[in-house]
Amino acid sequence: MKFRFGLRTIVILLYLALFTAGLVLLYQYQEVRRKELSDEISSLQLQKFMGDLVEREPEYSDEARNILCQLNEIKATIEIGNRQTAVYSAFYLILVLFLSLALFLWAIYTLTNPLSKFSEAAKEISKGNFDIQLKESGTWELKEAQRSFNMMSVQLHKTQKQLLEAEKLSIWKQFSRMLAHEIKNPLTPIRLSLERLIDKKGSEKFDQVFDRSVSIITQEVGHLQNLASNFSNFAKDVPVTQKQFNILEQIRGITRSYEDRININIDGEDFIIDFDMMHFYQILTNVIQNAIDAAGHDEILELKLDKSKRILEIRDHGPGIEAEDIEKIFEPYFTKKKKGIGLGLALVKKLVNINQAEISVLSELNEGTRFIIQFAEPNSISGGNNENNGN
Repeated sequence: MKFRFGLRTIVILLYLALFTAGLVLLYQYQEVRRKELSDEISSLQLQKFMGDLVEREPEYSDEARNILCQLNEIKATIEIGNRQTAVYSAFYLILVLFLSLALFLWAIYTLTNPLSKFSEAAKEISKGNFDIQLKESGTWELKEAQRSFNMMSVQLHKTQKQLLEAEKLSIWKQFSRMLAHEIKNPLTPIRLSLERLIDKKGSEKFDQVFDRSVSIITQEVGHLQNLASNFSNFAKDVPVTQKQFNILEQIRGITRSYEDRININIDGEDFIIDFDMMHFYQILTNVIQNAIDAAGHDEILELKLDKSKRILEIRDHGPGIEAEDIEKIFEPYFTKKKKGIGLGLALVKKLVNINQAEISVLSELNEGTRFIIQFAEPNSISGGNNENNGN
């Protein structure tokens, strides 16, 4: 673990370094002065002077000896005084060191403790806790900063509430658009079937058209009921209800209502998949409707099954998709249609993923587009609910 010095530690170490350096310099200065004083006294050479005086003037010998004794006593006293001064100076310097250090630590604590509280409060803010308030303390600059922080916290709390309300509103708008988009697909064949019944009313072909139209209407109404049930349970995070079924049979049933609007060719060998049947219907209808919007009603839509690779390929012969748009087509609200909100393929991607399948797109300009769905092996998914449901 890498050790990091905090502000307090750095300031205290710097203070101790400077104070120690000052103490050493002061001590050395005293030692130099004491040595200079001793040297000055020694340089007087009074002993030699007194010796010469005694030789020249014997009658002053006793006084000279007394002066020499006094001189030696003075030198001894000065030496003792110098030593005591050094000891007292060191003691007072150490005392000053501890007192100044205590005062310095108190000042540092007074200044840095609010900063520590600032740091802790900032961490709480980063976690989304905007109710935190700082107690004003310290210098007036710190109090002003704490007051500004508290005002910021209150403003962030208000902004958070506003964002949550805006997010809720956005979710409901997205939900409403998705619901409207999903309802639109079944309503189209219902409307066309009713128009056909009205058009053939009283004619000899009415009975023939009636059975087919009623079958389509019944099927699409059932899909609407399932859609309503699924969307009503959307907020409850309802698990995916997977079931084993033959994919070819479902494709033929779903595409029956589109045969009057586009030519659909279904080719390949049937196989069994584990999938939510309602999700499969939503996926296929969205992709087919997207192909119709892109290619037009006069084109041919090809659905190919590859049993060995467990692939369903849906191909249109429309204008294709530009390369820079291929990665965006599954993003919500991305669309280049004059009509539409860009939720259909985003929903397709989501439903494919939660059923543990994969979808990809290949497209060439002026050649058409291929949607390829890769299904999982039947035994790799339980026949009941998926453990990753709701993701």
